[in-house]
Amino acid sequence: MLLNILRLNLSISQVFCRKSVFQGLEPDGEILHTRDGNTDTSGVCTVNLRDGPMRYLLNNVEVDLVKGTATTRDGIQDIRAKTLAVLQILIQDSEQIVTKAQLLDTVWRGVVVQEQVLVQSVRELREILGADAIKTYPRIGYQLTLVPVPIGISSAAQKYSVAVLLSVLVLAMSWGLLSKWWGAELSSDRYPTVAFLPVDNAILDDVHAAVPLTGLTYLSEHIQKESALPVVTAEHVLTTLSHSPWYSDDTAQIRLSRRQDVLQLLERLGADLLVETRLSGFPQDMQLQYILHFKHSEEQGVVFAASPELAYQALIARLTTRYGELSQALHTQRDLDFSNEAFARGVQFYLSRNYHQAIALLRSALSHSDDPLTVRRYLAASLANHGDVSAALALLQSNIAEQGTDPVTRRERMRANLMIGYLLVNWPQADDRDQELERAQQYIATAHEQATDNADQLFIAYALEELGKIKRIQGRYSEASRLLHSALSYHQRFDAIYGQTNALIELARIATEQGEHKEAARLFEQAHQVAKASNAIPNQIWIWLAEADLLRQSQHVEQAHRLASRARVLARDADDPVLIERVEAWFARAPIYTVN
Repeated sequence: MLLNILRLNLSISQVFCRKSVFQGLEPDGEILHTRDGNTDTSGVCTVNLRDGPMRYLLNNVEVDLVKGTATTRDGIQDIRAKTLAVLQILIQDSEQIVTKAQLLDTVWRGVVVQEQVLVQSVRELREILGADAIKTYPRIGYQLTLVPVPIGISSAAQKYSVAVLLSVLVLAMSWGLLSKWWGAELSSDRYPTVAFLPVDNAILDDVHAAVPLTGLTYLSEHIQKESALPVVTAEHVLTTLSHSPWYSDDTAQIRLSRRQDVLQLLERLGADLLVETRLSGFPQDMQLQYILHFKHSEEQGVVFAASPELAYQALIARLTTRYGELSQALHTQRDLDFSNEAFARGVQFYLSRNYHQAIALLRSALSHSDDPLTVRRYLAASLANHGDVSAALALLQSNIAEQGTDPVTRRERMRANLMIGYLLVNWPQADDRDQELERAQQYIATAHEQATDNADQLFIAYALEELGKIKRIQGRYSEASRLLHSALSYHQRFDAIYGQTNALIELARIATEQGEHKEAARLFEQAHQVAKASNAIPNQIWIWLAEADLLRQSQHVEQAHRLASRARVLARDADDPVLIERVEAWFARAPIYTVN
């Protein structure tokens, strides 16, 4: 029923970029200059820099539109002229989607170019500003997700900056009073009315393709059954969205880019609380990020679970405990969970591979968290991916030392053992590699034992895969093959069968190292079939890169580049910055492993 409602109603809404968006950005004959004095006039349609500020602060990066530079803590970086022009347009139209056609027509006017030139400029901007600085709307265009803060040089601007700082301090001191007033408004004479948005699905496979609608239905129906909270029905939410400017039928995404959008949607739905969610992670090991939008503020958080339904249940439990228990009189607003909000934001930066920002937030969350083990794990992963493996290992050792017997503590100890082993295998730190692999094997064997005690089939499979990889590196192929086939047998029990691909890749590596190239080709083909069966795009890319890696090692460079180019095309078609970065790392001969 909901699918029919979505097809009938959501086709009404379209996303357009009006031509008036570009008023003031028409060609004016100016030349864009880079800091080193070079100019670029070949077919470039320059934008008029005199219509707005010359310098902006974007995600702690100072961008100078006249000099064509970006200044960070690491120094000054030049921005290519056309890339700078793209950024100028995105800044001036930051509240709307800018279509690819308009960017190409404006920046590359009069020149016949492929869309790839625009993709390259967007990639360069993401490298400067952060992977999540620009949001892609597939087949439509791009939008700047950051708030551009103009940097002025006048005395008035300086006074304004001081005023802003003082305002922040005043707001911080007034927060307690504001929370009490806000809570009283929500609950003085009634429970708050809750509305859920369709769940944003970040898991790229067909198994979870229905998550947006099934998640919306589950959350709306179950919270009504389990609490006294009034709930806006899923049908009403979908109908309202279909007649709104915030839903795109082309991308099947909801875009609430401004605070005003949230307020308008709350009013249209007749709700006091709007819940926005995003499901990510891996099968059997998922995370549900959420944002609670109120009329006067918002709050973020994250819950972890083995399945979407369990994640929804955990979120419902939090909301009902806080706002909707039948025995609870909501006369005052409970204290906000600031440690969970910092953790949620840290996880968000971690997932977007902005590890520097993630580390700062996760450290803040760690000092106040009631669940330090999970925070330590994400902090350790961020530190390792940022290059500080020693600090990551120390944090994970702290988790292993925890003595609790509750399920969360037991599972985090297991994860810590597995992650330490993974780091020692994939990020060698010691001069004696044989001894390092023996240490890794001890940690992973302990994780396997703990997973077996907990009957955690997913982590049994993970541990067997890593043990098999160690045996392969040591040249003990028979033992490696036995362990990897055992891992396969566990993965075949799950609905998401593409979990088998990593074990199949390792078995193909063993066959290649033993000179059994036909068997290796068969195993790679089996891995492809498994990944394609679920349309698991990240796994398809990973398989191609693994094949390309083996070909490059055997000096078949041309064949390797052909396979890696397939992975590159698929990553760009998916328009996923993380996948694109991994593929480009292969071409740059940089490490492609990360801690997940």
